[in-house]
Amino acid sequence: AQRQAKIERYCHKKELEARLSDVQRAVDSGQADDEVSRDFYLLNVRRWVTVCLDEIESIDQEVEILKKMDGLKHGAAKQPPQPVRPPMKPFILTKDAVQAQVFGAGYPSLPTMTVDDWYEQHRKQGGLPDQGIPRKVTVEDTDAKEREEEEKEREAENDDEESLLKARNWDDWKDTNRRGYGNRHNMG
Repeated sequence: AQRQAKIERYCHKKELEARLSDVQRAVDSGQADDEVSRDFYLLNVRRWVTVCLDEIESIDQEVEILKKMDGLKHGAAKQPPQPVRPPMKPFILTKDAVQAQVFGAGYPSLPTMTVDDWYEQHRKQGGLPDQGIPRKVTVEDTDAKEREEEEKEREAENDDEESLLKARNWDDWKDTNRRGYGNRHNMG
């Protein structure tokens, strides 16, 4: 109903403005008699009456909105305040304390057990496999290694001339070219 009334007022206002512009042209040209002048002023008054009614309606709506906002403000004030949290306890980071936590006792740190003790402890717990870790060297192993080395030397002496020449050339090349002498373009 309110929307329909607003639409009718808008259409009526447009008709008034159209008639008012026609009458105003006649009045401005100076060819208007008293009745046309009277009609001009009446139309102008009606137009301003409709404008005032629209403004009054929007002011009423604004007043209602402001009353609701005021009620919300008072309602918000009546709500219980947020629970007060205890203040946070300050903490101070010192470089030495943090560093001691990360690196332990610092340098040099004294060992608490030998590597062998550590290995034995972990091996007993089953954390380390026996493979890949060399056993303690025995006298028999050293004798076997010496024999192998002697055999290699004999083979090198009895080896053919070609492999001997190749080994000498390789040794000479290593003497003349230092390590890393090759491709220098990919140095990064």
